Amino acid sequence: MRPIWSGTISFGLVSIPVNLHSAVEASERVSFRQLHAKDKAPIRYKKFCSKEDVEVPTSEIVRGYEVSKGKFAVVEDEELEKVREETGKGSKAIEVLQFVSLDALNPLSFESPYFVSPDKGGEKAYALLRDALLESRRVGIVRFFFRTRPALAALVPGPEVLALETLRTADELRDPAGLKVPKAAPRPNEVKLARSLIDQMSEEGWDPTAEPDAYEKALRKLVSSRPTVEVAENGRAAKGGEAVVDLMEALRRSVQGSKRKPRRASQRGSRRRGAA
Repeated sequence: MRPIWSGTISFGLVSIPVNLHSAVEASERVSFRQLHAKDKAPIRYKKFCSKEDVEVPTSEIVRGYEVSKGKFAVVEDEELEKVREETGKGSKAIEVLQFVSLDALNPLSFESPYFVSPDKGGEKAYALLRDALLESRRVGIVRFFFRTRPALAALVPGPEVLALETLRTADELRDPAGLKVPKAAPRPNEVKLARSLIDQMSEEGWDPTAEPDAYEKALRKLVSSRPTVEVAENGRAAKGGEAVVDLMEALRRSVQGSKRKPRRASQRGSRRRGAA
């Protein structure tokens, strides 16, 4: 896995060089692209001005925050860049703010998971931090500048690897007080019976591979059973092929088809010039 961010974990006088890696394999999920039913050409989206009904180039687009209905505060790129610099852009430090019990975190605040690996020279300190967190059953609450903004995160130890889970801030989570949950007082014997059922269904650990994604599996089976067509980005679908059982083979054909695009375009151009 290639690192997507590099820096240091910093707490006290300790500084550990580390790399950040995405812990999610998005390509494992079947993702569909919209095609025109008539000729199977890919659907593209263009940016239009809602007032003039004309396509707008990127150079003429600015950012606006809707303050109230129909009223926007316009922010220039330079102003946004200044805010980022003031809030830590350029910093390569994962600053540990404190250590807490994992139970102290609200699972609803978990946002995106990443793996943390030691960079050259940080192997021993990395292992020391990992083992100390495991033994104390603690996680580190950290802050660092990630991509376009500062982020809060939890540094979570595993048997081999440290993980980092970015956290939603408190103001991003809705207050459940607004939900209309009827008040009920279960009887002691009902609670006891429910607890007994929970105890019977409880196990020491959970193996996520024991619960595969049935929907994803069914989608892959469906996709692999369908006939394929090669589609040029700028137009007509090529002749349909037979059902392809191997999804990788279908992807391989798509890549080969995209590589042939420039040659087809040049051939059409030469034919038109010859006809002229």
